[in-house]
Amino acid sequence: MKLATLKDSTRDGTLIVVSRDLSRAHKADHIAPTLQAALDDWNYCGPLLEQLFNELNDSTPRHAFGLDTTLLMAPLPRAYQWADASAYLNHIELVRKSLGQDMPPNYK
Repeated sequence: MKLATLKDSTRDGTLIVVSRDLSRAHKADHIAPTLQAALDDWNYCGPLLEQLFNELNDSTPRHAFGLDTTLLMAPLPRAYQWADASAYLNHIELVRKSLGQDMPPNYK
């Protein structure tokens, strides 16, 4: 199953289902308004989205449209996440300093 987020006037976009060959799509906002909402209620939304995906690939549902990928946005534009910058030397130094630890000698 292929899911995407279509740009609209909101910060989160609209959930769409995309055909296997990426040529057509169908809005899925009657199932879930966004991909995040679908993930949050996957037990309900997953089977319905799968059904719409199969219909889109087996026939041309009434409201299917040609997919223009330039109208897509990040699938989860405001995904909940924690970003760790500890790979940056400056950050490592600050974290170790806050813990009262010296930098290992091989880091400089």
